[in-house]
Amino acid sequence: MEHVASHHWSERILLLLRQGRAPQAEQELRRILQADPTDALAHAWLGMCLLDQAKLEEGQMEAETAIHLAPEYDFAHYLLSLAHLRQHRQPAALEAIEHALALDPTDPNYYHTLGIIRFQRHQWQAALKAAETGLSYDPEHVDCLGLRARALTRLGRRDEASDTLGLALHHDPDDAGTHADAGWVALETGQAKPALEHFRQALRLSPTSDYAREGLVEALKTQYWVYRTFMRFAYWSSSLSDGTRRALFLGLFIFSRFFPLLLPLYLVLVFMSWFADPLFNTLLRFNPYGRHALSPTQVQQSTQFSAVLGAGLVFLVAGLFTKIAFLNLLGLVMLGLLFPLVGTWRLAVPAQRKRSGWFGAVLAVLGLAAVALTALPFVATYANIFFGGYLIGTVLYVWFYALR
Repeated sequence: MEHVASHHWSERILLLLRQGRAPQAEQELRRILQADPTDALAHAWLGMCLLDQAKLEEGQMEAETAIHLAPEYDFAHYLLSLAHLRQHRQPAALEAIEHALALDPTDPNYYHTLGIIRFQRHQWQAALKAAETGLSYDPEHVDCLGLRARALTRLGRRDEASDTLGLALHHDPDDAGTHADAGWVALETGQAKPALEHFRQALRLSPTSDYAREGLVEALKTQYWVYRTFMRFAYWSSSLSDGTRRALFLGLFIFSRFFPLLLPLYLVLVFMSWFADPLFNTLLRFNPYGRHALSPTQVQQSTQFSAVLGAGLVFLVAGLFTKIAFLNLLGLVMLGLLFPLVGTWRLAVPAQRKRSGWFGAVLAVLGLAAVALTALPFVATYANIFFGGYLIGTVLYVWFYALR
């Protein structure tokens, strides 16, 4: 980039970033900014250093400062898009990357980011178009090649996807991102063993890659046939439009009401849709590889999930054996609270997580109030009111967040 070439310090900063030494690059850039706080390029590259260290809000602030100082600096808009994307703010990320492309429509990195946003929105054709546009400017751009392969896989064009990945690995056999892309493509096409190998290779090349680690966890979970079968259904359903997918689940529910024999299958599907990840993450903690692949957050969530699930089952079984009503009710309340517990984890946007958490807290109050009233004979008649509110609230939560 011309902006980079015009600064005497740029080559050293780029070298430090390529070597994975973002903290050292950050220190140097802060010294440069002490001497000249209006250097837009230094603010932008400081933003990149911060993003590399997962300091997302600080990185976003530096990108915004660079844009304020130099509104026509396309790289700063690209960084702002990355910051928003990593904070799961897709509309803002899309706006920023489109601004970067308006300023420089020839950078394949920008098209790769645009394609990632489209891919995350399940817009496979648009993601493919973005990747191919980037490749028209750089046919050897491995990130665009990897994105092209993943989009082709979701579009059912598996042979083309395989050829694209072969080309990417030929251009750069030691690129961690390409191996991770190859792992995801293998996983989505039911090839668990090749997927494991690619994810392990990606982590060997880039031990801190969350993209590869998440893929490794998914690949390890496919050793359980129940999860493997559900994952195939999940990948197939993700190829449908949002409206079609919602109609599918609603149709299955209505269909099961007319054909009761199908109700157990529908309930299993609902259970897996909500709880497959924490349940099988818990099982992976007993796997010699899985326990090391899980992130601290996944371990914490599996602990909370198994504790609530276990407590609910214990209370339910105890109530059935002892015929004590409030134990049965407590077990049902605990099991029902798994929905807002897991639903809150699945929401990436902080504001949505907060609303979901409050919804779960209200459900817990209603449910526990019903349990307490059941245990007190002189007010037991009011228990049904609170438990009815709890049930209605739980159903509304499940349908609202499922349809989202």
